[in-house]
Amino acid sequence: MSSSLLKEWKLKNKGESPEKAISKAPENAVFPLSRSQQRLWFLQQLHPNSSVYNYAEIYTFSGPISKQDLVKGLQAVFQENDILKTKYLLEEGMVVQLVDENSVLEIKEYDFSGYDENTQNQKKEDVFARDTRTAFDLTKAPLVRMSVLKISKSTHILLVTMHHILTDKWSMGLFREQLAKKYSQSIKGEILNEKSDIQYTDYAYWQKENGIRTDMIAYWMEKLSGTIPELDLPVDHPSTIHHTFNGDSHIQHFSEELSKKMLSLAKELEVTPYVFFLSAFYVLLYKYSGQEDILVGSPISNRNEPILQKMIGFFDETIVLRSEISPSMSFREFVREVNKTAMEAFSNKEAPFDLLVKKLSPDRVLGRNPFFRSMFIYHSVPETPSFGNDVELTHSFYDNKVSKFDLTLYVAEENGLLYASFEYATDLFEKRTIERIQEHLKILLEKIVDDPNQHISNLDTTTEWEKDFFFSDNSRQSGPYDGFNGIHDIIFKNSIEHGEAIAVSFGDEGITYHELKNKAEAIARRILKHTKGNKQIVGLCANRSVDMIVGLMAILKAGCAYMPIDPEYPKERIHFMLEDSETKVIVTQEVLKPVFKSYTEKIVVLNEEECQSAEEASNFDFPSVDRNDLAYVIYTSGSTGKPKGVPISHGNIIGSTQGRLEFYDENPSVFLLMSSIAFDSSKAGIFWTLCTGGKLLVSEKHLEQDIDKIGNIIEKQGISHTLMLPSLYGLLLEHVDVSQLRSLKTVIVAGEACLPSIARKHFETLSEANLYNEYGPTEGTVWCIAHKVQMEDVTSNIPIGKAVADSQVFLLDKNLKPVPYGASGEIYLGGPGLALKYLNNPSLTKEAYIESPFEENAMLYRTGDLGKFDKHGNILFLGRADQQVKIRGYRIELDEIERTINESGLLKRGVVTVENSNLEVGLDDLLMDPQKLSLYLENNLGEDEIEELLNSIANLKEDEKEFLLNQIK
Repeated sequence: MSSSLLKEWKLKNKGESPEKAISKAPENAVFPLSRSQQRLWFLQQLHPNSSVYNYAEIYTFSGPISKQDLVKGLQAVFQENDILKTKYLLEEGMVVQLVDENSVLEIKEYDFSGYDENTQNQKKEDVFARDTRTAFDLTKAPLVRMSVLKISKSTHILLVTMHHILTDKWSMGLFREQLAKKYSQSIKGEILNEKSDIQYTDYAYWQKENGIRTDMIAYWMEKLSGTIPELDLPVDHPSTIHHTFNGDSHIQHFSEELSKKMLSLAKELEVTPYVFFLSAFYVLLYKYSGQEDILVGSPISNRNEPILQKMIGFFDETIVLRSEISPSMSFREFVREVNKTAMEAFSNKEAPFDLLVKKLSPDRVLGRNPFFRSMFIYHSVPETPSFGNDVELTHSFYDNKVSKFDLTLYVAEENGLLYASFEYATDLFEKRTIERIQEHLKILLEKIVDDPNQHISNLDTTTEWEKDFFFSDNSRQSGPYDGFNGIHDIIFKNSIEHGEAIAVSFGDEGITYHELKNKAEAIARRILKHTKGNKQIVGLCANRSVDMIVGLMAILKAGCAYMPIDPEYPKERIHFMLEDSETKVIVTQEVLKPVFKSYTEKIVVLNEEECQSAEEASNFDFPSVDRNDLAYVIYTSGSTGKPKGVPISHGNIIGSTQGRLEFYDENPSVFLLMSSIAFDSSKAGIFWTLCTGGKLLVSEKHLEQDIDKIGNIIEKQGISHTLMLPSLYGLLLEHVDVSQLRSLKTVIVAGEACLPSIARKHFETLSEANLYNEYGPTEGTVWCIAHKVQMEDVTSNIPIGKAVADSQVFLLDKNLKPVPYGASGEIYLGGPGLALKYLNNPSLTKEAYIESPFEENAMLYRTGDLGKFDKHGNILFLGRADQQVKIRGYRIELDEIERTINESGLLKRGVVTVENSNLEVGLDDLLMDPQKLSLYLENNLGEDEIEELLNSIANLKEDEKEFLLNQIK
């Protein structure tokens, strides 16, 4: 059982063999640093002007304390502990520690008793900041600062600041005990000399002589083998290559009742409070990251010998605790596994962390720990020693506003009460995020003590605020299109209201709304000769032209759904689409007829129709449609290696279009349609523009390849709205005279991530136009999330926004539970804009669509995309959860490409991947790969990042530095 394991470990360490007992080092011995000290010395050299490894505590004395005897006591403690008089020097290639007997402890005294409270507080903080935030020079002793502040006749404050290379939490408890004892002796008139013969230098010498057990190294080599997963923390700001150590902390006190329950449960589970809270921390990190292999760092004391229990010094070693979490485990079962892992780690704790890094050579990234991003510390606060019956002492750790790691959880127990404090890197986290993490931790602990037998996946951390936010009903009550069943009916009403206005144009050709209706109805009559009034899918294959839109409207008017076929599609893809959709009728142009001769004789040619009079058309009985009837089918890439058909109903596209009237500030007067009608994004321009009486300008094929021509068209045609890839818009802003773009009122970017640099360029050059970022898979009917980009967005990731057009958006984990606010989760879609299946593909439908766990008789679509909520409630897009990627805006399934290659017979076996230019690299990677360095500089570095890189390479060899500088230039 775990309790016996712990006893066994303690007994093992207490029962060390006699020959390993620490003895006095030989005279004239050279004293090395202990293994723990070596790490701190090295880190201080990397950041010589940093106070991050300063350790400070505040002692507040209430009552008649004798300041004179307190000072005498401090001097006595200083004299009896050589570690407090030690300095650290580099001599002949070796770092040694020397006890400087001539060093003097300066105790500064301040009297603030004559000031008002506000002034006292300010002066206190000035002293605290100066003492704690001034870096120590490790070559000069003492590495200790003491300040005594008189606040009133009955209140004095002692601030103790040391470099961490001298002390740890256990040592500070010893320091308080010794100070109380020396103070008491001074009060009585005599301070006794009780200096121990064995000092920290003896320990360091003994440790070096004993070496490191090989079995401990072997344990860690096995435990930390394989890929080291990087913990996905819910950060607000991206990491940089330069670690500033800027930090803060947030504390949460638990009630007496909850504290008692947690400590009692730890006993029931037969584990220490350390293991209990470590297990809870793992679960919390799992909830945030979704990762099932998590590494956490934790300091552990190496005071294995009895004599070390009473020695002030730095004895902490960092161990890496690696645990695998199975969501189906109960918390009770998981605690047992964590306890086993912890006991094994404790038994092998003497293997120094730095040596493990060298042996294992994990991937290094500048500014990050090679094994973990998060630390866990449990501390049982010792009883406060007495300074006399009339004197009350309270003490606390002083928060120096630094953070050594991204996120550290401190749990402390004092007099049966528990509290938790998160120390966090302010470069990564906002304060509100940490407050949420604290809330989630408290809720998690409450759920655990209520029922430790719950599966980890069912341990809910959702706050009441999150429940309201995640499940709020923002659906539209009514809208202007409620009385229409067909999207084309909304468009054709404009033939009455805007009959002579230009509806569609291409090049020099244009047709009015009246002409669009008549031509579409004429073609619809000929379509109906083939369909016999049956509602079916009709193929639409046309080169970019006015006729392309006429054909689209004609198919809808005939009561059918159009399936766009790009003329440039490979024959195999066209054949598959026609077969899979069971399409028998094709609407196309004369020049494209030969493409379909082998598939069907039912071809309607767009340029052969005879326009009939409005009276003839009005007398014709066109089929009526229902909102559930299909409007169009779009074929996208498929994970099976074959395209998949997404059927979109009239209700879907009407709701999607109506949502634009509510979200956007103004409707398009002239919309430049650049995307192919075979892409879902084209529906935004087509239906939004034609439903609101605007002019749809169809661009020529491959216009995106001629940036200057885009600028000319925007200027000449007075384009008010357009939708394009963010990368294309960036090129437009970079290379086109901004005077040509002045007509633009709304620019929508979609299809790939919008970089902050593009948004920044927009506000610098075309701020009078509104910039919008849209997101939505074909299955969600064009869009489901959108964001109006603001100037403040250019400093971070550009959000994709919030749910639009009545969409339901959920960020869920693998168990279909909402992830904590701010954590990464997979985007699931629901609502009236959702296509509920893939055409004629029930197996693929079953994979992609699930029954909603939040609403009966409702479905959700799994997008495969990852996202998180930012502090404003907007969603940030984080990339793909699977192998599907976006390349220049095209949604690609890597499996589809891979399957095609492997079936071609051109090679034996191929694997398809995408090289990611968003690299996280260390200096070693950059130096070894000039191409990677160039790519990194091109894609990631602005002026601030270049400055950070320059700071990081300051200590490189001259040839390495010259290489990097040339690359930056």
